[in-house]
Amino acid sequence: MRHERTHNGIFTELGIIYAKYNPARLMDHIRTYTGKLHIPKLIRACENYQMWAEAVQLHQTYEQDNQAIITMIEHSPSAWRHEVFSQSIIKVSNHDLFYRAIIFYLEEEPMLLNELLNLIAAKIDLARCVSVMKKTGYIALIEPFLKTQQSQNIAAVNEAINEIYLERQDYTALRNSIKDYDSFESI
Repeated sequence: MRHERTHNGIFTELGIIYAKYNPARLMDHIRTYTGKLHIPKLIRACENYQMWAEAVQLHQTYEQDNQAIITMIEHSPSAWRHEVFSQSIIKVSNHDLFYRAIIFYLEEEPMLLNELLNLIAAKIDLARCVSVMKKTGYIALIEPFLKTQQSQNIAAVNEAINEIYLERQDYTALRNSIKDYDSFESI
């Protein structure tokens, strides 16, 4: 009852004090008083005191998902969590962040890369995704994702899968792939 008439600046300033003197309490404060905070000011304080997980939480609350993703990528040891990243990546408006996220997952969490790709499959250009992964030399890592997308019969996806089968010398799978999906460079 008493908090209803309290000025929002009090909650924001208390958050800044937590960031400076008692960082362990800041995340609870943010979650409890989200609607009463001046978020841009508290974001600046979190960045100033290197409270990256809290900054990500505030960016998500303020619907700045692009900035939340950038913060997690740039400060991954303390800011990145797969669940939080997954919530933000599907709301991103800058499509270049998808490919930056692919490279980030390849470097930081390669075992979760297929899961990330499945989340953003409808939003990415599959040919560009294949190109990015070919440049890294780890195209075989996303084979499960490519197999789920092969039904679209996109040449870049079919060629990548066929190359993986060739390297593996799995001629039966290669034959089936060529028979079922005809969009590829035949040479």
